[in-house]
Amino acid sequence: MMINKLLLISLLISLSVQIFGQDVVPRQALIDKMSSFEDSMKKDKDDNPEFIKIPIIIDSTEGWEWIDKEECEDVFEAYPLRSSYNKYKSHPQYRVIGDEVYNGKGQLVRVVNIFDSNRRTISQRVTDELLRQTYINDYKTNKYNFKKENQNAQNYVKQELKLIKSSRFYWSKEGVGYLQQLEFDHADDFDILLKIERLNDTSFKLIFGDVKGNSVSTWKVAYLPNGQFKSKIIVTRLPLEKIKVRIRVYELKNGKLTKHEN
Repeated sequence: MMINKLLLISLLISLSVQIFGQDVVPRQALIDKMSSFEDSMKKDKDDNPEFIKIPIIIDSTEGWEWIDKEECEDVFEAYPLRSSYNKYKSHPQYRVIGDEVYNGKGQLVRVVNIFDSNRRTISQRVTDELLRQTYINDYKTNKYNFKKENQNAQNYVKQELKLIKSSRFYWSKEGVGYLQQLEFDHADDFDILLKIERLNDTSFKLIFGDVKGNSVSTWKVAYLPNGQFKSKIIVTRLPLEKIKVRIRVYELKNGKLTKHEN
């Protein structure tokens, strides 16, 4: 069956998820803005003619429901730092900037979620860091024997991958071509998120898969403080965690939907 003929509307979560050789039933606990996520998924059915990714979501921490339930006030302050944030009456000690929660001292205390604004996938900021670390691994393992190229090409690639900091501007045709090849190699690596699990207030575990519902990679994504009211993202590849996800596929043919399951 050709993939481009299929209309993938939803992923049906298996009754059992196989994790490290054990069958368990994941608890669908509360997650920040979960209702908004479900509403968005319903609307997306008619928006995306190809496929929509619905990950298994596990959030074992609770007590932050006010972020979703309460109305907030938009605040802009020019001093001591120029910043815009949301302020909640019941929790005035926190500033919510985007999907990040900070205390009054500017320390990161919670990441609400790592989805982008349309809730279809993880944020571009997370994807960019996952790809950067993937490219770095290819570079360090000498993929395509690139280390035999000239030093200028090396410096260009290192600079683009943020392996070196330099005030100089490096440009290399060979370096551009190498990075384009890596981008092509990993274009689909992070398209399908099978599972997201919160590890603590500021870190998550992600399992990515293919169109057949098979796990292909497991990552830890951690948000760390990076100055007052700022954060940075660190991603670490973990041993592959195998899970089983049943995929329900609908094929649109002659105006009728036919259901298939992998």
